[in-house]
Amino acid sequence: MPERLKILIVEDDESARESIGKVFGRAGSLRFDVEFISTEEVWRPFPRPLACDVVMVDIASNPQASLEAASRLRSTLPMAGIAIMAPSDDFMAPVEIINMGLGPLVILDYEGMSSLPSVAMSLAGDGGGSQSSMRGDLSEKNRELRDITDSLARQSVHLIRLRNELAAEKSKLETIINGMSDGVIFFNVDGALEMINPVARKIITSAGYKDEPELESFLRFIREHETSGANTAADAGDTFESSMGPKTYRTRIGKVFDSEDEMAGLLIMLTDITQDKEYEKLKNEFTSMISHELRTPLTSIRAAVDNLLRGNLGDVTDDQTKFLRLIARNVDRQQDLIDNLLDLARLEAGQMEMSMERGQMTTPAVFCMDHFSLAFKDKGVNLTGNFDEDTPRIYMDQGLITQAINNLLSNALKFTEAGGEVSISVKKEMVGGSPYVGVIVADTGVGIAREHLEKVFDKYTQADSSIRRRFAGTGLGLAICKEIARAHNGLITVDSEPGRGSRFSLLIPVMDELGE
Repeated sequence: MPERLKILIVEDDESARESIGKVFGRAGSLRFDVEFISTEEVWRPFPRPLACDVVMVDIASNPQASLEAASRLRSTLPMAGIAIMAPSDDFMAPVEIINMGLGPLVILDYEGMSSLPSVAMSLAGDGGGSQSSMRGDLSEKNRELRDITDSLARQSVHLIRLRNELAAEKSKLETIINGMSDGVIFFNVDGALEMINPVARKIITSAGYKDEPELESFLRFIREHETSGANTAADAGDTFESSMGPKTYRTRIGKVFDSEDEMAGLLIMLTDITQDKEYEKLKNEFTSMISHELRTPLTSIRAAVDNLLRGNLGDVTDDQTKFLRLIARNVDRQQDLIDNLLDLARLEAGQMEMSMERGQMTTPAVFCMDHFSLAFKDKGVNLTGNFDEDTPRIYMDQGLITQAINNLLSNALKFTEAGGEVSISVKKEMVGGSPYVGVIVADTGVGIAREHLEKVFDKYTQADSSIRRRFAGTGLGLAICKEIARAHNGLITVDSEPGRGSRFSLLIPVMDELGE
């Protein structure tokens, strides 16, 4: 640091010059050479070359002009430290102070005025080094702030774009929901209605639920039906049928979860099945009527054939006997078809009279195996049995279970070629943590394609047209098995692969209905 510091002060205000001069005078006139110039004088030709250690610029009166003057002095006196003086701590310093690397910023209050000599000595002592360091720090902070600002701006644009996309998706979803033929209602976890489409509003209005409190009572109605046990089918899930006003609806209840797997509310869908129920009723009535009308003449035909075969109406030749037996077989086939139609109609309507008793599944399984043993032998298909005698006793209608097992064995025999194998087994199985006793019929027959597995238990359905052509049948056997399983609160499953056979499992739950 030089013995005497040369200080150039850019100041337009005379009173401020006087005050600043007094401060430096009290600090020691022998240590400081102070020269004042105005902002305008900075831009005039100097009468002598400028030479100073420290420059101080007051930006109070005209900040822009003062900063331009400071910038010129920076280029003219590159080795001098430059300090900026501001009128108060409320003064918002222009960002150019940081951009041009000027500083430090001194506030011209009492304390700041008194510190001017110390600031000058600090700037001169570092030879501008402190200022350079400070300028570098300020520039670095400025760059960081700009990076943060740019990042925030990009995020804001991204958020706006996402918000617009979400708004568009929401509008699209609302358009789809409002255009659905099914009623859609959403209640949040607090039971408050959040969304209802026009179809649902029309449905519940016709049922007498009109305002907000009544909609809450509608939700209670749904929850009561959901937990009332009205839905006992094993595969029904959260679906039940309910009457609202003059119509019948299939009501489906789904729990909605948010992105954190927290319960968000209940989604309720209402499908009008009134016409379907009417068609179902008409179909069942038609089936029952036709079956009864067909059964009467078939009984008469069978009785007449039996009388002819016994010779009650006179001698019958060998050729006549041959044709009469053919008639009898076809009458029996038609009789079986009618019996299946009637049984299926009664099972579906829940009108089948059941005689439930406690027993072991091995009893009907062994009976059915013995009944079919000759038919398997005639076709050249090997039939084996594996029966676990320790399976729990279950409640069942033994006649219906026998009918279901017969259907499964008949199905296996039909679709298994000579030289193939069929097995029937009885064992205990666990399904969803609950005990069941299962009858499993497995074969090495033609198998079923994966896309047809869901349809094999439908009425009048076989795997595909080629199967139907090769193996005659009505497609009622497996449908009856499904209804018999449902009547016992059980289920029936299938596992199959084309060319490798099929495995059907009839599962009946283990329960103690009599409290024994």
